[in-house]
Amino acid sequence: MSQRRHRSSLFLLELILVIFFFSLASAVCIQLFVKAHLTERETEALNRAIPLAESAAEAYHKVSGRLEELGTLFPEGRLNEAGDSFLVFYDEDWHPVEEGVYTLAIVPAESSPDGTDGRASGTGQTLKRAVVRVSGGDGVIYELAAAVQIPRAVPAS
Repeated sequence: MSQRRHRSSLFLLELILVIFFFSLASAVCIQLFVKAHLTERETEALNRAIPLAESAAEAYHKVSGRLEELGTLFPEGRLNEAGDSFLVFYDEDWHPVEEGVYTLAIVPAESSPDGTDGRASGTGQTLKRAVVRVSGGDGVIYELAAAVQIPRAVPAS
């Protein structure tokens, strides 16, 4: 009888170790699946944000940096209350809405990086710079610098 009790206690100990191992392995697998899901969502948002930002930068170039004219190319967008940035909102499926999860913002830059306030040195032309930013609930997804060169008008003599 004591040998039988010894076998059953070994079997019980082995069963406890196996259950512990499988629960540990399943906890690691669940963490990996959660991280994979989050990475997939971030990648999907980035894949949607990049062409959207590139399109907005091209639109900024097409309207020569005039934010008020961007509404013709992005009819779902609008100027903010201060009139210093152009905003388009998107829902979780990237459809334009009034207020949404994702935001495309075109914000003019204050001055050029070399500190010349947008005037191209020695060319008589002005650079209008802007930052195109696509952001979501977690922060900025993608950001792109845009610039358009505006030639100075020469007065007629």
